[in-house]
Amino acid sequence: MCQYPLFETVAIIDGKIQNIFYHQQRMNNAFIYYFKHENSFELLDIIKVPEAYQKGLVRCRIDYNTKEYQVQFFYYIPKVIKTFQCVYVENFDYQFKYTDRLELDKLKQTAGDEIILVNNGFISDCSIGNLLFLKQGKWYSPNHYLLKGTQLSYLLDEQKISLIDIPVEALFDYEQIMVINALNPFDLQRAVPITSDRIFR
Repeated sequence: MCQYPLFETVAIIDGKIQNIFYHQQRMNNAFIYYFKHENSFELLDIIKVPEAYQKGLVRCRIDYNTKEYQVQFFYYIPKVIKTFQCVYVENFDYQFKYTDRLELDKLKQTAGDEIILVNNGFISDCSIGNLLFLKQGKWYSPNHYLLKGTQLSYLLDEQKISLIDIPVEALFDYEQIMVINALNPFDLQRAVPITSDRIFR
């Protein structure tokens, strides 16, 4: 078994930790459901941003088990995503941020820049975060997400998006698609048109 079976990825902007409430909440839930006891770690206590990472956008990764953790910092360069490939799976599980991403990474070997996971016939997530879809001026996210990301939780709490079932047959009923995760918040400039030359079924 891996020394640290779970991890969190937190965005830090100019030395300030982003959305810490949602990361702590997800970590607490992971402890209850995965380790079967309450979390003893407070992220604000264990994330100490070094002087070298006090400027710009930084990715902080916290790998952890029930008693130990490891914290790493990296300057983050956003991935440019312009095309998506649908990948079809059955009963795929990624409800926690597992350190072992082998099965997920295998699915990424496709023609597109990123994948759209179609789990049991319904659109769920991509390999690096949740997905948003635009239709008639409103943004939606799949009800069948695999992992409830911190940005997804934030946007739902702010009532900026709604959850909806999206069967794969309805994909082209939507106008735009956007990837969101801890380091890529809602940003219209990253939205991609849903067209046959951008989305591969």
